[in-house]
Amino acid sequence: MRTWLLLLAACGSSGHKPDATVDAGPRCTAIAAFGAPMPVAGLNTTFDDQGARLTADELTVVFARSRANGTSDLYMATRATIADPFGDPMLLGTVNSVNSELWPTLSPDTLLLLFDSDRATTKFHVFITKRTDAAGTFGPPVSSVALADGDDQPLLANGAALYFTSSMRTGLGMGDIWRVDIDSTGATGMPAAVIGDVNSAGNEAAPAVTADERVMAFARDADIYLTSRSSPADGFGTATAVAGLSDPSAHEAPTWISPDGCHLYVQSDAPGGMGGIDLYMAARP
Repeated sequence: MRTWLLLLAACGSSGHKPDATVDAGPRCTAIAAFGAPMPVAGLNTTFDDQGARLTADELTVVFARSRANGTSDLYMATRATIADPFGDPMLLGTVNSVNSELWPTLSPDTLLLLFDSDRATTKFHVFITKRTDAAGTFGPPVSSVALADGDDQPLLANGAALYFTSSMRTGLGMGDIWRVDIDSTGATGMPAAVIGDVNSAGNEAAPAVTADERVMAFARDADIYLTSRSSPADGFGTATAVAGLSDPSAHEAPTWISPDGCHLYVQSDAPGGMGGIDLYMAARP
């Protein structure tokens, strides 16, 4: 079983008001290697649990869980703090269908939800659903008219940038990673292939991008790679395999990375989990 230790420190009260707020500083060393991944408490079952995407505070998650017949539904779960396990996941009944729903992603305000589904054709397509407030119910999903069959694994890096994988668009390999502008209604612009050392003659998939769009984790031929750039206008630099997350005997993919790059959530079918595919989180010290 993959495990790692998370140490938390608490500060007591001295009984008087401090002269100034103490800056705790960054919670990790940005250039440090990720530690060994640990299971995400409260989410894994004997079914496939995959595609977990979180809100910036890491207290709300949307993910997919398989059914006994092999199709998948979308769920949402919350927790009080990052140190707590997630509570019982809630089935997103207004979003799911008798077909499969996978790779959900929320906008920063949680009012927009995008995901994959093969409900309309034999190929996965990106669907969009909205709600009017963060406590409300999502409405009936509609197919994204600007994206094509075979455009899948959508990831909202922020409220204006949508990354996705495509095996249908003309690219460098079997699957490539693309980016497109998106607005609060879900309307998108013209997609462009991500430049730099991301797409190759291999198969790239599962983009997980920080909110500032400077760091990306992605899957290349079932292993996890990490790359960065100085600004969103630049091409990504040399991608390197993430130590401990490139098991040649397993299929592993990133699902989400925190805005500060300290926590990387992944899915893996490596032995030692509860089911076929399980969800893990790796942290930088």
